[in-house]
Amino acid sequence: MTDALWWLPSVVVLGIVVGVIALLVTASRRKARGIRAAEKAEITQRARAAAISLVRADDLIEAATDELGFAIAQFGERATADFADALTVSKRQLREAFALKQKLDDGEPDTDSQIRQWTEQITRLADEATARLDAQTRDFDTKRVVEQNAPLQLERLRRRLDRATDRLAGGAATLDRLATSYSASALASISGNVERARTAIDAGRRAADAADARLAAGATEPVGEQVSAAEQALFTATALLDAIETGEDELHVCFASLGTALAAAETELAEARALRDGHEESDASADLNRVIATADTVVAELRRPGRVSDPSADVARLREALDGLDVTRSEARNRQLRLDNAREAYVGARLAARSQIGITRDFITANRGRVGADARTRLAEAERQLALAEAEADPVTALDAARRAMTHTTDADALAHYDAR
Repeated sequence: MTDALWWLPSVVVLGIVVGVIALLVTASRRKARGIRAAEKAEITQRARAAAISLVRADDLIEAATDELGFAIAQFGERATADFADALTVSKRQLREAFALKQKLDDGEPDTDSQIRQWTEQITRLADEATARLDAQTRDFDTKRVVEQNAPLQLERLRRRLDRATDRLAGGAATLDRLATSYSASALASISGNVERARTAIDAGRRAADAADARLAAGATEPVGEQVSAAEQALFTATALLDAIETGEDELHVCFASLGTALAAAETELAEARALRDGHEESDASADLNRVIATADTVVAELRRPGRVSDPSADVARLREALDGLDVTRSEARNRQLRLDNAREAYVGARLAARSQIGITRDFITANRGRVGADARTRLAEAERQLALAEAEADPVTALDAARRAMTHTTDADALAHYDAR
């Protein structure tokens, strides 16, 4: 009997294997059905969202069509041209979206990839159309608020224009006072600001008068453009008058920097004289004597009583004279003395560069429409060199960078004034 049942273990093993395979196949089918169900649910959700976006866009286009008619009646066709273009584009996108929706709804079977792609296109087209028209609608809502508030806004604008007019005399007096201490070149960036501000104020009043005339006549034409023009003119006038006050402060600061630089120059000259008088080499003493004489001449001229100053130009001139002195003196001193000198000179160079950069930056800002790329490039390089100088631990390298900053900002200032003229 034992021999007759030898095959039983093999049958049992085979049954177990078959059972395991059946379980694996069943699990795989369930997983596939789960994935398929999830994909179907996602496609359904996207289709529902696309339909909502499509309905919202269709309703908005109908409303925007009516809104455009109201806007044309209120503001005219020229002012509503962008709105009309936006509506045309949005209508075209909506037609494309409806065509895709029809392809989804027809009787022809579509693949999951096609359904997903067309659904995403519908949503994108509808949302873009909606966003475009929402922006236009908000813009005209803002314009209507301006029109509604125009009388009150014009009243406020006139008061502000009056205050700006009152500042003209003060600005002129400031320029007259500054002219007794500073040269025409130093005042070039602000010397014409009073007249330019007066012109801007007059333009603002004309725009306000035009808006008032329309309101008084009960005209249907909008006044928003006139109100905006008056506001822009007031802003320009205010900026020009503010620049006079800012320019005065900056000139005083720069003049104080010049005084500091002159004091530093006296110190450098005294040290150079001591080095010249105590130097053992006659050639080195002769070289020092030559650059000392040049620097003495410049310092004497800058200190001359009653002289009107261009602080930034004077600082640059002084720095140029002292540069030769620094080079010659540095060659005659040992490394430690050279480092000490550079550390002292850096204070004045950094202050001069920072002051000149500020003045040049303000001039370019005040004349941004006329100053070209060359001046701005030099100024950007000056700012970069000054940042390098301030971050540099080695005094000699920092001094060189600060001098380069001064050179670049001087070039930038010259180019900016040339462009502005």
